[in-house]
This record gives sequence, structure tokens and C-alpha cells, in this order.
Amino acid sequence: MDARTASDHAYGSVPSLDNGDGDAPPPRRCVAAVSLGLACISACVPLANKAVLRHGAKKAALTMTACQLFSVALICGLIHAVIACKNGAPLRLSEVRRKARNIGPLGVAFGLKLGATNVGLALVSVEMHVLLAATDIVWTALFARLINGERVRNVTGGLALVGCFAGACLVSTDSYDAGRHVAFYAVALNLVGPVIQGIVVTLLRRSATREVARQNTSYVEFTFVKLAFSTLTAGVLALLIEGVADARSCVVALLGDAPRFLTTVGLISGVQLLFTVLATLASSTSVGVVGTCKIIPQWLLAFTMDGASLDPRHLIGVCLVTLSACVWAASGGVSRSPPRLPSRVLFV
Repeated sequence: MDARTASDHAYGSVPSLDNGDGDAPPPRRCVAAVSLGLACISACVPLANKAVLRHGAKKAALTMTACQLFSVALICGLIHAVIACKNGAPLRLSEVRRKARNIGPLGVAFGLKLGATNVGLALVSVEMHVLLAATDIVWTALFARLINGERVRNVTGGLALVGCFAGACLVSTDSYDAGRHVAFYAVALNLVGPVIQGIVVTLLRRSATREVARQNTSYVEFTFVKLAFSTLTAGVLALLIEGVADARSCVVALLGDAPRFLTTVGLISGVQLLFTVLATLASSTSVGVVGTCKIIPQWLLAFTMDGASLDPRHLIGVCLVTLSACVWAASGGVSRSPPRLPSRVLFV
């Protein structure tokens, strides 16, 4: 942690990191509260995005992504500016370069991830999208091992990860039959998002550890810098792939559907802040497990709101995901946290 006192932090002190990064693990109640809030809020994002896509933005999902990211970045930027002006914090060029170096690659990866997710969501049903997104736990565990050096502590933890994936698949069984009529490229595109999500979660843990926990960067400022890079990435892709005409028509459609669009902006804002908080409290793999648990409220929203009957396989899947998450927590998680390297990301 930076030599400055914890009281200097814009949002109070950051609890000590788990797995050896701090003097003591964070309170379990704190981790549980953040995880529960994150799972519930993030479960609403695909449904809200699908509603916006159905009302004019379907042909320009990348433009919608760029607009969402810009809106959230603007909100975080304004909040950070107000706090910085109130505290009289000077803007140092060396800090700007460090934050760009530490957070920039994460922002680019997240822009690619959200863009791929929204484009894929426009091509398939929410249920099919949720099923394919369940594969992100596999990629998160893989990239956490390769990039952050995290190792599952024991066989019990490994079985818990498998149980999370299997349970998520059971919860989404209704999408199997519908998937037979979906084009191959639509399925492939919905599988790209989880791969990038694995990279995003891993880089988020590393970047948040360095910036929020060690450099005293506030959660809002961290989110602002990250989404600034994400907005630039999604915006460039939107102009290159969708063109100016479709982008303009999408913006007009979003302005005409402001309530739904602002709802997605609010949800994404909450998800991004909570993801950053959780990344300072738990390992990348643990964040991935929480991401898998969100399939339970997603299932409740996507199926019960449509009046679908409760299939026994769904209930088994819900129980399996819940049990596996509990087993993962009891197993001790991973045996190694991100290494203490210089202020670089990725492998350099």
C-alpha cells in the first residue's frame, strides 16, 4: 500500500488483499456483500441491452457499446473531477502516464469484450447468450494462471470450478433446442466474448491491485481511465465496421429511447464499480466464480418473467452453481496472487 494514510483514499481505506497481498484477508461479509450486489446487478445487463437492441440499435451494436461506455466514463469523470477539485489534488503527468500504462490495456480489452458481447447478443436470444457466456469461468481460470500466476489450491477447488460450469449449462438447457437454428458465426461470436472476459478479469485484478490498493487511486478514477480507453476502442471499431451512416442512425435511435438507454448506463456503472472493488478483495478466479453465479438471477429474470415453467434441470443447475460457489470459498481459492512486478501489465 502507498505510504500515504488510508484516510487519503477518496472512498476510505481498501481492505487488505487476500492470498498474501495484505496483512490480513478482507472481511468475508464485505466480499459476500460485494459479490451478491455484483451478481444481481450484472444479471440485468443482458436483458436491458437486449431491450435497447430491439428498439433501433440492432444494426449498430458497436455504436451502442461506444455510447454506453462514453456515458459511464463521463459520469465517472465528472465525479472524479468534482472530488479532485474539492481536495485540491494536482494533476501530475507522471501519474497520468503510469495510470495509462497500468489501466490502458485493460480498457482496450474491455472495449473489445463489451463490443463482442453486444454484437453477439443482437444475433441470439438472451438464454442462448447466457449459456455461451457460462464458458468464461474456464478462460478466467486459464488466464489467471498464465498472467497472474494463480494456482487452484487443491482438487476440491478444481471440482468447484467444474461444478460452476456444469451448473450454468444446466440452468440454460432451454437454449439448446433454440441454438440448433442459430447460425454458426453467431455462436462463434458469442464464444469470443467469454474468452476476452477471461483476459479482462485477469487484467482487472492486476491493474486494480496496483492502482487502487497500492497507488491510492479511487475506484471512480480507475473506472474512468479504464472506460476512456474502452470508449476509444469501441468507437473506432464502430466507425470502421458499421460506418458513419449506421452509427448516426443508432445515436438518433438511442436518443429516442433514452429511458432504456439510461437504464443500461446505470447498470453498467454499478457493475464496473463493483467489479473493481471485488478485484481488490479477491483473486481473478474468485471474481470469475462470482461472474458464473450471476447466471442464477439471469435465469430467474429471463425465464420466469416470460412465464416459462420451472424445469427440474434448471433447479438442479441452480443448486449445483450455489453449492460449487460455496465449496470454492471453503476450499481456500488460489494459492498464489498476482506477483509484485513493476508498474507494467501483461507479460512485460
